[in-house]
Amino acid sequence: MKKFRWTSLLFLAFFLAARAAAAADYYVNYEHGRDTFDGLTPYTPWSSLSKVNSFPFRPGDRVLFARGSQWRGSLQLRSGADGAPIYYGAYGQGPKPKILGSLPLNNECCWEAAGENLWVCFKAIVPAFGKWDIGNIVIDGSRAAFKRWRKEDLKSQDDFWYDITGDKRIYFYSDENPGVKYDRLEAAISKYVISHSDVSNVIVDGLDVRYGGSHGFGGGDVKHYAIRNCDISWIGGGDQGLGGGDGGRVRFGNGIEFWGQADDCLVENNKLWEIYDAALTNQGVGGNVESNITYRGNVIWNAEYSFEYWNGAGSKTANILFEQNLCYNAGFGWGHIQRPDPNGRCIMMYGNGAPTENFVVRDNVFCNATESLVRVDFTPENPDWPDRTLTLDGNRYFNEDGRLFFRWKNDWNYTGGQFDEFREKTGKEERGVAAPPEKTLEQIKD
Repeated sequence: MKKFRWTSLLFLAFFLAARAAAAADYYVNYEHGRDTFDGLTPYTPWSSLSKVNSFPFRPGDRVLFARGSQWRGSLQLRSGADGAPIYYGAYGQGPKPKILGSLPLNNECCWEAAGENLWVCFKAIVPAFGKWDIGNIVIDGSRAAFKRWRKEDLKSQDDFWYDITGDKRIYFYSDENPGVKYDRLEAAISKYVISHSDVSNVIVDGLDVRYGGSHGFGGGDVKHYAIRNCDISWIGGGDQGLGGGDGGRVRFGNGIEFWGQADDCLVENNKLWEIYDAALTNQGVGGNVESNITYRGNVIWNAEYSFEYWNGAGSKTANILFEQNLCYNAGFGWGHIQRPDPNGRCIMMYGNGAPTENFVVRDNVFCNATESLVRVDFTPENPDWPDRTLTLDGNRYFNEDGRLFFRWKNDWNYTGGQFDEFREKTGKEERGVAAPPEKTLEQIKD
């Protein structure tokens, strides 16, 4: 088996090289900073994401966000250089720094009556952001409002509709003013919370990313890149076509997405939950190369898919490693009951027209999925790729209530009682087991 290039030791070497070059540390503190400060000490920090996004960082610089502080908006990453990545992390004591892709609507003054049990946000929500959607409204940090496609569909408590093609206002069905009824309302805007488009030689470490209506981390053409020790939650739900309910009515949003070109990337020791689509994914439509991507030691629950993969003809996929991840309750999240296409899977592999080498899924826990733990679709133009180049081995499988373990190449379905038959027929999972996980969901969250 080929070696996957990004490892923790390699990142450490890059980190030490950057420090040896005496690159600068920049501090950011929303409550106590000023963008007119130099940002070079914890006593003279910057304040805003806009300052961070516009600053011309040099290879080896570190951008450190104050623990216990939070920002609203989108963070645009900058590229470092070989041996000198730019590092985005945290400083100080307390909870992880929060980057929120949302607007707060938890004030009585945010809403005005618009009919019986109907409230409208007092002003247009996102004109400053261009044509974006409100993907979700998170209520008190623990549950989601129900997005509707038309104003006349607002009939039940916590239904909402965003008038994307009209007055850019949110309409919310509630028996009283939502700003009074709830302590917190977060309207998730359909932008990337953290954008890694066209970046290389970057490390993101220890941030709390939440309440985005699009992807938590999103973008294409990335390389030499690591995301580790981050919390990513309540992501997705935006209208992909931005048609306001006309047309396909497709909603989207992944926790971490590598779109199209991606090489030499590591996603390690993150926690991801309440994701509309996939917690983790690399995907593309054609003409791209997805290579040397490792997903290791992540904890995932209540995403529609724990991991999703697909790629188009004319592309190439090589050296993808998904290992030692804990994947629980695929399809049990907020988005599942709102989807037009409920499809909960821990591993979801749609059509793959790309020549593929060395795709390895090993030593993971797959516990509970609404449809099946694993689905690998048949692709007519590349029919035998799972047989030749997909390794499944050493994984632990458990699905309650007799739900499927495997949907394999469209035609073959296997329950837990058919695990040995699956192994015999496919040649997969020599070391795999069908058994309950050693830890409960509550234990893995801690």
